[in-house]
Amino acid sequence: MRLTYIIALTACFNAAACINSTITDDNYAFTFDYLLKYGYLSKDVDAIPAQRRNDVFRKAFKDFQNYYDLPGDGTPNNETLQFMSKPRCGFRDILKHGTKASLSKWPKTHLTWHFHLADETELSTAQAAFDLWSQHSALTFERSETSNADIIISWRRLLHYNTNAEVNGALCSVKFDGPGNVLAHASLPTDQAGFVSEVHVDGDEPWHIYVNKHPADKFSLHYTLTHEIGHSLGLAHNRRTTSVMFAIQPDQQYPVKLDENDIADIQ
Repeated sequence: MRLTYIIALTACFNAAACINSTITDDNYAFTFDYLLKYGYLSKDVDAIPAQRRNDVFRKAFKDFQNYYDLPGDGTPNNETLQFMSKPRCGFRDILKHGTKASLSKWPKTHLTWHFHLADETELSTAQAAFDLWSQHSALTFERSETSNADIIISWRRLLHYNTNAEVNGALCSVKFDGPGNVLAHASLPTDQAGFVSEVHVDGDEPWHIYVNKHPADKFSLHYTLTHEIGHSLGLAHNRRTTSVMFAIQPDQQYPVKLDENDIADIQ
């Protein structure tokens, strides 16, 4: 069925291809998967009547352009496609089709965390990320020596497993894609008994694991963990580029700080 919709998406983008010869079949497949993955297309896309598919895909593309304040009318262009290829968090922009991601909260303010198989530097960087959130909220955090914790951080690659298989199931529902694009993902709190939020960081990326300024060819683990911990605490993506919860990884990730909206959201 996916191929059927990619063909429809190709037809939708034919006009753009006349203007921009760099739009390829690979772009069509990537764009379809991207819009579906991040919530701009509904997961019941299979039910869309054939005669409506072009309009639905164009609207989804336009919704993405609007979300990130990109120029465009729903027709693909280089600027939008290049923006889609930027490194980012794997968490959805839209939790439910047609609605913006909403907040959820833990039923307690003291949370434990564990960084699976981390060295001392990685533990120190994770602690700094948790400290940022505790400094601006009523939340407190305590590191656990074992995986019996509320929030578990781990390095993962490609198709990967959860650390707490008993609660979260063995296989993570979202796989990584190798170097580039998705850097990490995490889960929002739920009301499930014994819920554990897992933060998975893509081990195939070039990471700067220290809290100081990162080199241009590496991603800041401090920044990424601060963002993903925000999800673990109940925060969704934020459209403001100054927010640490902005989905796209900024070129400059130092110093890591919460903006006034992050602080308001975590209260």
